[in-house]
Amino acid sequence: MVFTHKTSLDCTSVESRIEEDAEALGLLLKKHFPFSKNLPSNGFEIREHASVFELCRPSLAAQLLNTQPELNVLMPCRISVYEKEGLCYVSTPDLKKQLEFFDCDATLKADILAMYEEMVAMMQRW
Repeated sequence: MVFTHKTSLDCTSVESRIEEDAEALGLLLKKHFPFSKNLPSNGFEIREHASVFELCRPSLAAQLLNTQPELNVLMPCRISVYEKEGLCYVSTPDLKKQLEFFDCDATLKADILAMYEEMVAMMQRW
């Protein structure tokens, strides 16, 4: 239930591109959780790089919240950047799979899936 892509870039390079690349798709960065930086400063060792970015397309978020607020569990969109065995990966929840479990307006579903496909294509360019 997660889409994962092994990147050709290092994690720092991916992270430096996320906000600009997402903004080009109409996605706004809402929050960044740099786990491999903030957890060690609180006494918890993290052996490899790990962070999560929360993104939002405001027009789609408003449509979803105004018509099917029960779907807000899917918000905001997340991209995880992590290192495993020295390689950088990006992943995001698979919205195609998740939407199978919800009764959703067809137009709203199509808009969500189109945004998801744009995110996946963006991640595959890294």
